[in-house]
Amino acid sequence: MAAEMVQSVIEIMDSAHNYRYELAEVLDGIKSLQYQINWSSDSSKKAVETHFTLLKSSLITALDKRLDQLNNEIETIRESALKPLDECKTLVDESLKLAAQVMDEGASILSIDPENNVDKILKFKENPITKSLSSVPAIPSLAEVACVNVSLSPDFQKQMEAVISLEGKVMARAPVQIIDAIEKPGSLLLQWADEADEDVEINEFWLQYAMGSYKDTNEPNAVFHTAYTGSSTSHLVKHLRTQTPYTFRVCGRGEASTPWSAWSVPKIAATTILHYQWGPSENPAYALSNENKTATRTSKGLTHVLYSNTASFIPGNILTIKVLDGADKSPGDGLCICLKNTDNDHFGQDGVVYVNLYGSIFVDGQEKTMKLPEIKKGSVVSFQAEELSNGKVRVSIQTEDKEVTFDWKVLTSSSSLGLLSAPGDASNSHIAFYFGIKFSQEDWKIAVD
Repeated sequence: MAAEMVQSVIEIMDSAHNYRYELAEVLDGIKSLQYQINWSSDSSKKAVETHFTLLKSSLITALDKRLDQLNNEIETIRESALKPLDECKTLVDESLKLAAQVMDEGASILSIDPENNVDKILKFKENPITKSLSSVPAIPSLAEVACVNVSLSPDFQKQMEAVISLEGKVMARAPVQIIDAIEKPGSLLLQWADEADEDVEINEFWLQYAMGSYKDTNEPNAVFHTAYTGSSTSHLVKHLRTQTPYTFRVCGRGEASTPWSAWSVPKIAATTILHYQWGPSENPAYALSNENKTATRTSKGLTHVLYSNTASFIPGNILTIKVLDGADKSPGDGLCICLKNTDNDHFGQDGVVYVNLYGSIFVDGQEKTMKLPEIKKGSVVSFQAEELSNGKVRVSIQTEDKEVTFDWKVLTSSSSLGLLSAPGDASNSHIAFYFGIKFSQEDWKIAVD
């Protein structure tokens, strides 16, 4: 009885310990969320202040420029309108001087015995200056000369205030958010969702990534690269280093002419699954390069078959084999996915889906009626597999613009199955396939992706 009581106390203590651990994780989560709220708020305030400081400067500059333009226009009209009047005034001033001169000369004649100075009087009358006294310059009416005025909009201030009041929009979250990052061989499948208001339709998305872990995508050390632009809400980002954190962000827009939305909350993720690769590297029949992702057929070695280094092709993933260079074809050459990697001579055995270079498809050694285009230099062959509830595997093979799909009843003996060894895959598949190639002639160059 005492032992049971002691055991119950131990169990309660273990339960309390686990509870404390879970609470600590919750607390860490709360701190992380608080940090996100605080840094995003501070970053947004800084962005708003910077933006409106620039707007103020630009607005003052624009108003001063417009003020100078209007003043210059007024002065131009003033100068243009005054010029002929100034010229006319100069002429009148000169005529007034002449008239005064004539009056002085006439007064002088009249003051000294004019009856006996007939010659002076005649000379005075014939003087051109005296004759010009009848010419009076004409001047325009008030309606014919400029009367400068300016038209200013009484509502412009209100309109400007209304426009400014529309600038900026505070959002608790960006309209597009990354919802998942699923590990794939040497890659990550990013998925995002459109969380915009119902009246805002997003038709195009922009996904970027940066190597490293960044909680703030505006950090100066964060160098982002474009991974995808388009209408899809998911994308497989390939050629990633394993066990290496990457930071992803996404934004969206309605039309090509509209600006991009704010960036999403950064998503930090890493893949623990190695990229597809050939192996073993000591196989003399093939020279491996590009981190064992590319195999080139050599003139050495007795075996013509090369398999992947592990059973790494898992249902739910995509396997892409690219023919980078070609040579002469031989019977039996081609590509395969298989449960075992023990046959070094051919792909005609059970547990193999094999496509030869002429496009013929063989399943467990039996040729199917459906065919694919010929495989040659430049061909890209994609394999997809999906486990079905009836124990079969649905296989899809695509090259060029043709795709073939069929259900394959694979062997269920645990001794013959490739076992899933790569962690982190969402499919939870218990089957993993090897992939292989067979080329008899040298210079064939094959890459796996």
